[in-house]
Amino acid sequence: MTKSFQKMTAQGFTLIEVIISLGVFGLIVSGLFSLMPWGVENVSKIKDRSTALGLVDAVQVELERLGFSIVEHGSKRLTGLYSAEPEDNDEVRRLILVSPRKGGMAVLEQVVESQQVRLAKQLKVSPIMVSDELDEVITDLGGNIQFNKSQDKPVSLQGFEAPALETHARERWIDEKDRYFAIICSQFAKQPAGPDTPPSRHFHHPSNGYLALEVNIQWPYKVFDPSEPDGFKMIEEKYRSKISFPVAITR
Repeated sequence: MTKSFQKMTAQGFTLIEVIISLGVFGLIVSGLFSLMPWGVENVSKIKDRSTALGLVDAVQVELERLGFSIVEHGSKRLTGLYSAEPEDNDEVRRLILVSPRKGGMAVLEQVVESQQVRLAKQLKVSPIMVSDELDEVITDLGGNIQFNKSQDKPVSLQGFEAPALETHARERWIDEKDRYFAIICSQFAKQPAGPDTPPSRHFHHPSNGYLALEVNIQWPYKVFDPSEPDGFKMIEEKYRSKISFPVAITR
């Protein structure tokens, strides 16, 4: 080993080299830290989407529990349903199921009735409002269907206000601030692309032995907010993530 090489190795790093190295290291570390919130947020979004996709079976079970009549009248979209030529109505009903953020269950929260208009050759339904809640309806053939109670027992979460009633009520109760997923079930429009187009093969008619529904899962629906009087707030529909899929129940 030469003397010149021994002298160079004995000197080590200069102060300038150390400062430059620390600066580069600091830039790398700060860049990694800036990516952490983005990464955590993406993981949360992926988890929520996976949970939403996993609610398919829970939705099917809840619709079957409610029964054909309640689901049919709670999601009605056509006028003159029992006539020869039913038509798309100006007012449509939507059956709203809810699920907590962890998923695993779907429970009927309420039935709402909203306005339907045709925009850009497509049928659009107004966002869900508290005032749209529908408690009961008179059927076309007579008789009354209550969406919130049946024989003094709760059908929906609107049918009772606290979980400390009966065992089945406690098991099905979801606190309002925990209703993270909104599962909006509605019948298919007869002619969604316009009155001059062929009818959709999914639109419902009483002669069918099944009822096809369009299910739209949206989140976050309601979130905890201590600044609000009720302890939660409803997130506007335009800020929610969404997925859609069809389901069907039989008579």
